[in-house]
Amino acid sequence: MPNRAARKWQGLPKFQEAPRRRKIGTILKLAGVSCILLGLGWAACYLYVDRAELAAPFFGVMAVGVLALARSRRADATSLLIVAHGVFLSVVGVAVIDAPIAWVPRSGHLFLLPLAAGAAFTFDARERYGSLVFPLVCLATFAAFAIGALDFLAPGTSPPIEVRVWGARSNTAIAMTLLAAIFAIYRKDIGNRLRLERELGRSVRNGEIEVHYQPQVRGNGVVTGVEALVRWRRPSGELLPPGAFIAQAEESGAIRDIGLEVLRQACDLLAQWASQAETRDLRVAVNISPIQLLDDGFVAAISAVIRDAGANPALIELELTESALSAETAETIEKMKALEALGVTWALDDFGTGFSGLSTLRTLPVCKLKIDRNFVDEATTQERAQHLLGKIVEISQVMGMSALAEGVETSAQRDLLVGLGCDHFQGYLFARPMPKDALEQWINARVELSLVDTSLL
Repeated sequence: MPNRAARKWQGLPKFQEAPRRRKIGTILKLAGVSCILLGLGWAACYLYVDRAELAAPFFGVMAVGVLALARSRRADATSLLIVAHGVFLSVVGVAVIDAPIAWVPRSGHLFLLPLAAGAAFTFDARERYGSLVFPLVCLATFAAFAIGALDFLAPGTSPPIEVRVWGARSNTAIAMTLLAAIFAIYRKDIGNRLRLERELGRSVRNGEIEVHYQPQVRGNGVVTGVEALVRWRRPSGELLPPGAFIAQAEESGAIRDIGLEVLRQACDLLAQWASQAETRDLRVAVNISPIQLLDDGFVAAISAVIRDAGANPALIELELTESALSAETAETIEKMKALEALGVTWALDDFGTGFSGLSTLRTLPVCKLKIDRNFVDEATTQERAQHLLGKIVEISQVMGMSALAEGVETSAQRDLLVGLGCDHFQGYLFARPMPKDALEQWINARVELSLVDTSLL
């Protein structure tokens, strides 16, 4: 599944990290071209020698290739899983009729090796079925064919001996070439990740972390605050959204420095706003990574940043996703309460998509529930989703918390939420994430507009 934390740091809907999409797209294109060429070649060969019954399975191979190319445009984990199973079934079907005869060995099962390697390298480690279970199934099936354990499945007919000899040689060469291509893709991916990790380690020190802000508003249009969303300005000048680097930053530990830098810039903004009447009461929400919470010095580091900036901690809202509560809950709550004692408030992000039950929610020092944009998207078209959304709003009211709906993009979504009792929003309907200078202009324009409206009364 797409990295939810990365989407949150970004503030953009339905975004998938670019490097992962490129890798999946490359693997799907490789699978598609290979299946189409192999299927076409073998189907033509068997039709040429008047063995149409043996050509039939290869039309299925070509169909899988077409599916892989079509799915390469989406380049998501679901597409990869569908194509991987299609290739697996095609290879098994071909390997069954490829039982060894005389001195000609079986070769069709060799394609299970690049399939296993491609799945293991491309699926995220957290997707255990795709990255571990499926590759092991491929290897087990390969071993079963290799030792002849599945020879009993072979039909009574076999391809002509001359075709089998040529096929054994070509299949071996092609399968090993595909395996080498998979390893080359993996090696390139590792190189890119290592380079990204090195650059990320220097990003804060080099002043490359930028923060954009997305306003949060009431139903009547009153701005109550903003959410701080990270961007990375690479040395090349390219501005990357978090989906392209947050996962790597969390794996390498660079997220600790990046998270503190985002908070530092947000606190500087609050200190600047304190002298202006139209902004002195606005709040700034900052996302906290689960990796940051693991540090023993987390509370001290956050406190130091707030103190050094001279920001009012009561105007700082730290956002934590439900997934961060899946482990070390007691320690996490203790750290949350320590910062709450300083005046900082907490919001639970993407509520309804994680692991926290109501019993856990009662123990958390949380003042706000942020409703995941998926609920908002579905509520206007699905009655069940609408009921669920209403229950989430009801939970927030029962527990004395406020509810904010994310990803509000249409007036219909806003009106529905207002009808359900939610009156705090964030989304493209109101404003997109923007740099600090653009945010100040946006706020000033709204202040001027409100003054004009007042003068007309």
